[in-house]
Amino acid sequence: MSDHSIQNYAEEVRTLLEERLRIRGATLEQSLRRAGRLLPPWARRAGHTLTQAQLHSTHPELHRRIDGAAVEKAHQSLVQHLQTLDPNARRKTLVLGILGSISFGLLVVAGALITYLWWRGFV
Repeated sequence: MSDHSIQNYAEEVRTLLEERLRIRGATLEQSLRRAGRLLPPWARRAGHTLTQAQLHSTHPELHRRIDGAAVEKAHQSLVQHLQTLDPNARRKTLVLGILGSISFGLLVVAGALITYLWWRGFV
């Protein structure tokens, strides 16, 4: 596996992380660190495989130890996963979650107020 193809794989995954998850980083390793729990555990492991291959590709002796099949599989699985993510759906889910939390809080406060008024005999 050539150094050039590993760099292309890393750059493609980094670009997809930026487009789909709005995570910016100068390197793939930095982007994956910032992604954190936004990625499932298997995707974080695949990202680690890719970053290790990228790191080893710059060293002449470690370059021979790169498992090309594992790097290819990690790249394909990451790209496939990131392409299925919809940034608009994530944003909508986030907004609906916040609105749901606010609504629940208002219902609890209203219920407590009505209970208090009933207990005091105003209702």
